[in-house]
Amino acid sequence: MNDCKETPVQFGADGSLIGIVTTPGEGSMAPVACLMLNMGANHHIGPRRINVKLARQLATRGISSIRLDLSGLGDSGPASGSEHFLTQAVYDLQAAMSLIETMLGVRRFIVIGLCSGATNGLSLAVADARVVGLLMFDSYSFPGRRTRLERMVRRALAAPTNPAFIGKLGRWVQRKLSPSAAAAAAPHIFDPDPPEVTAATFRRSMSQVAARNLAVLLLYTGTLHVTDRNRDQLGPFANEPFMRQFEYEFIGEIDHGLTSMAAQQTFMNVVCDWVLRVTHGGQSASPQQAATATERPSARMPLAAQAFARDALP
Repeated sequence: MNDCKETPVQFGADGSLIGIVTTPGEGSMAPVACLMLNMGANHHIGPRRINVKLARQLATRGISSIRLDLSGLGDSGPASGSEHFLTQAVYDLQAAMSLIETMLGVRRFIVIGLCSGATNGLSLAVADARVVGLLMFDSYSFPGRRTRLERMVRRALAAPTNPAFIGKLGRWVQRKLSPSAAAAAAPHIFDPDPPEVTAATFRRSMSQVAARNLAVLLLYTGTLHVTDRNRDQLGPFANEPFMRQFEYEFIGEIDHGLTSMAAQQTFMNVVCDWVLRVTHGGQSASPQQAATATERPSARMPLAAQAFARDALP
């Protein structure tokens, strides 16, 4: 591609982390770069390769990025230590930021976290002052009683015709009637915190990033709930003074997995616009600002050819 350059990188304390750095193909480069995280256990390309598409879109606007696999995910090897997964995620992301500093001379970062990636991004934002922006996509949600009731009714009405529901119901019945099927059922691999612990962590973390005047966009889709009234997703936090300084957007017509091309385009438009505003101090990019952006250095890093080849698929 002429409008961007993609460089596979291998980094981290023991060289086990794999990522792809995307930079503008020509012209100037902004002094802020984006980190794109795994969504759950998905590969670093993101659902429907959205991280690849978004990285290339941002590069045409002068924004560099790195999309990476955290330890034990995708192409990256497991961590050599025994840290808690959130702590290890912060270490991995800090290693990615240090790599970008060395390669590009960029020292400010925007984290784009989808689903669980937003949880890791929030942990990083609390721990490292190099983070100046955080986008949280369908992440923490605290729906109130009315919202939960409405969602339950809508799902109940839609369930009988939903193939996923029919399949799950059939497997549930099979496990109940067959001891062998019950024994073969996969155990729960995650042990989530109680709701009150999650809420306390969210309050504490968001208060900390608010005190630093961090730019935050909380972006929600119609998957969690099809309607939104006065920041429904935030529940009891909607009217907290510190939450009012963050941006909040609900787009009911796109889904959590960004399934359709239209949903992907809408997502990329929203993210690119927000990243540019954060990069340029809350304003859209202007020719004058673009002219003063940092020039691209010519640093090179070791290649991770397999990851690059997979990302480059059409």
